[in-house]
Formats: sequence, C-alpha cells, structure tokens
Amino acid sequence: MAGGAGSFEAEFLKVPQECLILTMQQNQKYFPLLDAHGKLMNRFLLVSNLETSDPSFIIHGNERVLRARLSDAKFFFEQDQKVRLDSRLPRLANVVYHNKIGSQLERVQRLQTIAGGIAERLGCDRATAERAAYLAKADLVSDMVGEFPELQGIMGMYYAQHDGEAAEVAAAIEGHYHPRFAER
Repeated sequence: MAGGAGSFEAEFLKVPQECLILTMQQNQKYFPLLDAHGKLMNRFLLVSNLETSDPSFIIHGNERVLRARLSDAKFFFEQDQKVRLDSRLPRLANVVYHNKIGSQLERVQRLQTIAGGIAERLGCDRATAERAAYLAKADLVSDMVGEFPELQGIMGMYYAQHDGEAAEVAAAIEGHYHPRFAER
C-alpha cells in the first residue's frame, strides 16, 4: 500500500469548508487536513492499494482528480451566489413535500406562521423568526444542495450571510436542521 499527502490550490478555500470536506470524503475517500483551529488546509491525505517505489505519480494523479471535483464545488457555490436566497422561494412550489399536505412552499408558509407565533409567545422578535422560517428551505433548490443534500441548512446559512441577512436569521437557517445525527 502507498500513501501520501496531496495538496490543492488555496483559491478553493474560498468555498465553505463543509463543501470541500464532503467532496474529499464522499467522492474520493481522502482525509482532509485541518489546522489547530479546525480550519481546512489545502492539503489532504490519501491511501492507495497500489504498491509503488515512487508515490508521487499516485499523489499527482489524485490531486488532478480532486482539483476537478473541487472545481465543480466552486462552480456550484459561485453560481448559487448569483441569485438571492429569497428569490429561490417560488421554485419551492414545484417541490412536493408530501402529496397530501402540499409543496415545500406551502410548508414554508406554515413554518413562518408557527415560528412567528412561538417567537411572540417567548418575547422574541417575530419578524426575525418569520424571516428565518421563510428562508429555511430556500437552499433546497440551490445547485450545491442539489449535488450534496447533506449540506441543506449549512448552505442556506452561507447564502443568507452573503445576501446580508441578519446573523440570527442565518444561524436559524442552519440550526433548524439540528440535531443532524441522533445519538443512542
């Protein structure tokens, strides 16, 4: 078996690290490397079943493959940022949530009403809660979430931040998917 460390261009680090890590782990089975602060570095580890006296060929080949995958992720991210998150909402009318209770857009409208009522009862800002609920599912029709459904909510948070939404709204978009994993 051969192994080694590869690298990729630092420009890809402009894409949210969750996207890059998912690309490395799911598509290529690489090990992303993080710095002491948990921030993704532009380096990764790989293990190969091929025996070789010079692993540089394997490393460079894997770097080329990863570069193509990261280019796709960067493209999706950049394309998604060309459209405001709230402008995606009408497309949710075409996404079935459940055949007996309607589309994702109808679901969003119900969430908005419920979130506003709960916020008011808790003495929180109703408008902020309603805005977060309104945008909570908008990333479902983004290119990135279309490619990586695991990123729903996370990408909504990034796109809301990019659009200048309030920090509380962006955090709520990501937070409404918690917990992401059930513990036993």
